[in-house]
Amino acid sequence: MRLVLFLMIMLLINVHGRSQHDEIRKEIDKLIRYETNIDFANTPGFIVGMIDGDSTYIFPYGSRSLEENKPILEDDIFEIGGVTKLFTALLVESLISEHQLNLNHSINEYLPVKNPAFDSCTVLRLLTHTAGLPKYPPRWGSLEQDSKDPYAAFSQSDLETFYKEYHVTPGIKNEYLYSHLNYVLLSWVMQEVTQLTYTELLIKYLPTDVAVTLLNKPTIIGYGLNIKPIPPWTTGVYGGSLGIKGSLRDLLNTCRHFFSTSSVYSSMLETYPAKIRKEKSPIGIGWQVIPIPKNRFVFVHTGKTKGHHTFVGILPDNKTGVVVLSNSAAGSDALGINILGMMNNNWKRK
Repeated sequence: MRLVLFLMIMLLINVHGRSQHDEIRKEIDKLIRYETNIDFANTPGFIVGMIDGDSTYIFPYGSRSLEENKPILEDDIFEIGGVTKLFTALLVESLISEHQLNLNHSINEYLPVKNPAFDSCTVLRLLTHTAGLPKYPPRWGSLEQDSKDPYAAFSQSDLETFYKEYHVTPGIKNEYLYSHLNYVLLSWVMQEVTQLTYTELLIKYLPTDVAVTLLNKPTIIGYGLNIKPIPPWTTGVYGGSLGIKGSLRDLLNTCRHFFSTSSVYSSMLETYPAKIRKEKSPIGIGWQVIPIPKNRFVFVHTGKTKGHHTFVGILPDNKTGVVVLSNSAAGSDALGINILGMMNNNWKRK
């Protein structure tokens, strides 16, 4: 009798779970149709992962490649591009918690090469993109040898030359200027301080359920804007800014860590005042910050390579998060933020 009752309960739970799953899928379908410009002609496939408290929902769309009509899986590996910065920031915060780095110290204190122009360039300013660094080093055109693999030829020697010769122009105080160079320099600082490679830092400091890596993990096929397969980037020195590879499972697990009481993760949910295009706006460490009603913040980051696109967003207050991974450079930014908004009743959910 008890066994029969248990089986009936489990059946009811599964039916309810399936019904809820189907309703969420319908809502996402509406968002794709009415709130985004996603076109399956230039985006072969993508996968959506959602966290709502203790519940996780996964929805694949399209196909994992043009050659095989199979859905993308949660363990398929993608280039995550600029979302790499989220993990570099986590490594920096880990070293700060061990007193190996200080947020307010100049990076001149940590590097073997000195440049007085960087005296006011602190770890915090790099983390928050307020150091005034350009998007690319001077003479980038002569350094970039392959437009399809733009970071492959930039060497450690090139980085050191840039650091020795560049004169930082601070500009407006706390002015936000997004630059991969901020996190390239942070990666160099961490490697000098610890004498570990970036990959070794990931292995040592990231939780075991987060398996992102710079190692040569094979990714699923990525497609350029011309819908032709394109090989992964060789990021080299830029690895700590845009070179990580990971799966939907890895990124969902990462989001969950921000809902815990871990001091390293929670410190990355602080916001700082800044100016973005001369307007006052909050900024974060490793995150981009979107203010919502009742003095709350949504934390997001996107990443784009020549063949993959990534969105990660969380609302820590409600323990909700969304990850979208696409096998196309065309991307799906609007979908991720719209799903997160839908989950939170257009930011009205308490």
